[in-house]
Amino acid sequence: MESLPPVNHVFIDFENVHEVDLSLVGEKLVDLTILLGPKQTKLDVDLVEKILQHANSVQLIHLTEPGRNAVDFALAYYVGRSAALDPSGYIHIISGDTGYDPLIAHLRRNHVKAHRHPDFESLKNRLNPPSGTTAGVPATPTPKAKPQPPSNTPPLKPAAPSLDERATHALEHLHGHPKNRPAREATLLSHMRTLFGNKITEGETATVVKTLRLAGHIAINEKGAVTYRV
Repeated sequence: MESLPPVNHVFIDFENVHEVDLSLVGEKLVDLTILLGPKQTKLDVDLVEKILQHANSVQLIHLTEPGRNAVDFALAYYVGRSAALDPSGYIHIISGDTGYDPLIAHLRRNHVKAHRHPDFESLKNRLNPPSGTTAGVPATPTPKAKPQPPSNTPPLKPAAPSLDERATHALEHLHGHPKNRPAREATLLSHMRTLFGNKITEGETATVVKTLRLAGHIAINEKGAVTYRV
């Protein structure tokens, strides 16, 4: 059975970094969280439109209570939550604030793959590497393709991540049991693990659920409520 590639969990400290590049969503398994401070009550229309285009892979978390380092502490919470639910995933924090570095070091000591990037340009080179490489080490370069004549055909949008055997089985199960779909994320994870006879790990279970979410079949809000589109 082919295993799913690890998910890139990207967390943006929007108080520190205001330039958000969503072009990487869809190219790889990316789960992106944008955290806004209480004074950030307006977003650029272009950014909102891009977020709506990738609604299944992007969530906005707006902190309403003021407090020193409020966004930093909230971001650390969501990072820990993702690391616990998906221990095989890659954690990326986008912020120029070096105060996150002790957290990154702590995660690494506990065998969590974590990095901080000052901007999206730095992130692109450190996303979960393709098979056969290690994080931070470039893959063996492939021969350059011969240049093709320009085409008038508009570029295709990145395809949604394909479903492997496990995710397909889970989707078929949810589709066939509309009255037995868990309403909460924690219950869904437990439900999925039971579906596979408890023969898969918690990390593998979280990856199946994440794949269904990134493919648009389910949505999970910041409070853990699950909505189904199957």
